[in-house]
Amino acid sequence: MLRVICVRTGTKFDEWWVDNLKHMVDTYSGLKYDEFVVMEKDLYDGVFNKLLMFDEYRDGQNIYFDLDVIIKGDCNHLLRSDLTTCYAWWRNAFHTPICSDIISWKGDQSYIYEKFMEDPEYYLFKYRLGMDQFLFENVGYNRYDRGDGYCTFQTVTKPSDEFDIYLFNQMHDLMRQASVSSEQASSEQASPLWYSEFLLPTK
Repeated sequence: MLRVICVRTGTKFDEWWVDNLKHMVDTYSGLKYDEFVVMEKDLYDGVFNKLLMFDEYRDGQNIYFDLDVIIKGDCNHLLRSDLTTCYAWWRNAFHTPICSDIISWKGDQSYIYEKFMEDPEYYLFKYRLGMDQFLFENVGYNRYDRGDGYCTFQTVTKPSDEFDIYLFNQMHDLMRQASVSSEQASSEQASPLWYSEFLLPTK
């Protein structure tokens, strides 16, 4: 049982982002999933809604992707039994050294959500800048590393065979701008960015 999970809450991402992620997973990732899940419960007004997936999905093999990622190659090597998320090697030393753009686990990891629910108001205030620090300080996890084939567009902007996944960390507008339609792409005025070929065109 393989489940692919994404989260869409609030107004930042419209339906195109979900359709686009599914397009990339289906076309490029090589993941033969049984279920593609879109979580839309908006209980915590932000990224902490991600934590709900640990409560709701307690069986099978799971892999979560943020909506603002480019997938251009195989992702099967990212499937892990133990909870695993991204090592953010590009961040400054004072910053949280993980980012939860990709998370994989197998079976029951509901203790993560239960930990948050011990005092959600406290955790939402303490970690108001994001969920990554909550995971870093309260959860046991393993880390993907650079050798696992992902990077951030903040530091790697050119296509590379070294990376099958590009994380767009706070740069999602650049992804949407590249989702040109076929008509626009054939226009003499259009100069699509290299990664537009992997995106679902905007109609």
